[in-house]
Amino acid sequence: MSAPLTRRPGLDYRGPGRRGLGRLLVVLAATAYAVLLSISPAQAHATLIGTDPAEGAVLEQAPETITFTFDEAVTLPPAGVTVYDAKGQEVTSEATASGTEMEVALADASSLGDGTYVVAWRAVSADGHPISGSLTFAVGAPSLSVAPPPSSEPSRATAVIHGVLQFIQYAALLLVVGLVWFRALILGGPSVGDRRIPDRAIARVQRLQILAGMVAVLALVFLAPASGALQSESGPGAILTFDAWSPASVGKEWLSALVGILGIAATLALRERPRLAAAAGLVAIASPALVGHSRAVVPAWLVTATDIIHLIAGALWLGGLVGLALTLPLITRRGTVAAEIVTRFSTLAAISLAALAASGVLLGWRILGSWDNLLNSTYGTLLMTKVALVVAVAVMAAGNRLLVLPRVRQAAGHDDTVEAGSMLRRAVLMEAGVLVVVLGVTGFLVDQPPQADAGSTGSGTATVAQTNTQAAELGDDHRVYATLTPAGPGPNVLRLQIQDAAGEPVEAAAVPTAKLRSGDVDLGSLALTTVGAGTWEADVVLPKGGTWEATVGLRLGEFESPLAVLEFPVRQ
Repeated sequence: MSAPLTRRPGLDYRGPGRRGLGRLLVVLAATAYAVLLSISPAQAHATLIGTDPAEGAVLEQAPETITFTFDEAVTLPPAGVTVYDAKGQEVTSEATASGTEMEVALADASSLGDGTYVVAWRAVSADGHPISGSLTFAVGAPSLSVAPPPSSEPSRATAVIHGVLQFIQYAALLLVVGLVWFRALILGGPSVGDRRIPDRAIARVQRLQILAGMVAVLALVFLAPASGALQSESGPGAILTFDAWSPASVGKEWLSALVGILGIAATLALRERPRLAAAAGLVAIASPALVGHSRAVVPAWLVTATDIIHLIAGALWLGGLVGLALTLPLITRRGTVAAEIVTRFSTLAAISLAALAASGVLLGWRILGSWDNLLNSTYGTLLMTKVALVVAVAVMAAGNRLLVLPRVRQAAGHDDTVEAGSMLRRAVLMEAGVLVVVLGVTGFLVDQPPQADAGSTGSGTATVAQTNTQAAELGDDHRVYATLTPAGPGPNVLRLQIQDAAGEPVEAAAVPTAKLRSGDVDLGSLALTTVGAGTWEADVVLPKGGTWEATVGLRLGEFESPLAVLEFPVRQ
């Protein structure tokens, strides 16, 4: 017969309480809302470093093949490249991608007429992020008016759905594996074996483990087609299309899902053999590291291994917290068993936190690469939010270790053991709640590009090169058409054509005048050269983006020298 429980004098167990939990929930809800507001469709990890022909090139004849070169390997989503003529009509083409190059073959290049052509393209970088842009070139002479290609804006709704699925995957996967490790490492062992743990406690852990495993499998299954829809910049409805589910489109994502599902299945099948199940959990926990930023950062093996360590540490911490919350109510009256289990978890949690911090610093350094990316990107903002939350959990954990754990040890074997255990359980639930929000932030974090956000465009596209054509009346009977290519900072070509009322180029007796300015920056008069009937060109270097104003004048007679003012939006 066990000794009667007695109250230890002088111990005051005051836990967080309902009011503290309520405040915590408000803070967590506000954080989650802020994260959702910050989410935008991720783009621009790979960078376009060259094209053949060059942007804005004027060719004598149409090229048979158009080549794009990137700084990392890319793949093509379905219908990733479309070629348009100046009227917006589609030109037959076929695109392929191999390594860092993407080639677009024009079906019948020799039959293409003169004018401007636009190649609108989308690709997927090595980390799974979509990138897009356009290339403009001309055959013979540029067209004076060019129909813009159909817009293809990434879907915010698809990005949010993908981020939520990522969160569910992380939370469920880390929970199922973490609970397996909790049973093997915390509940098992030489001093605290299953024979001394109530069957109800083991059953609680196993039930949640099975539920988390089922949720993780569902998230993994739907995450692959959601990635396909995100990469093709489609709406949520595309998640249910064949292209989104096809391994040809999202092969790496399906490989990751398959590894995760097999690992989870093995973990659940071996749940009665905790140590074997713990080994199978290593396979499952590694699956998210098979896709994402770690696959695109060198050295890939080091970053991927660090990513896996990061996941292992997170699973140990989350699984331990949830496991404690499940089992504490059933073991607090069992003498020193509760104190031993809590002590064992506390030690493991400290090791996990150290591993989590070290691996997180290395991952952040390799993926971001600069302070600018940390401070001026959505990825950096979410990362700093995640770090702040982890620091908050670490402070809570330290408080529990220094203040709560000693009281649990002192209360072992006395009638205030239950009260001490209840206080610890509330503290553990608060820690676990913040960790769940950390996983929510992570779910959206991994979808964001680590580069600093683009200045004025805000879209993050790999290139926004364009031919910028404007028109204005020049006097009563003439009209000037002006084209600025590529309409970006640096070298540009300004092309002018003056037409009469019938739309025919004017054979002017004198070369027109053209001046460019933007705010306080005045480039003065440009040196125009004749390139055709009523057509002139000038090379100009624009020092910055923004709105540039071109003033064009033409002497039509002794008393007639009309002026036209045209405004060109120039990308930053």
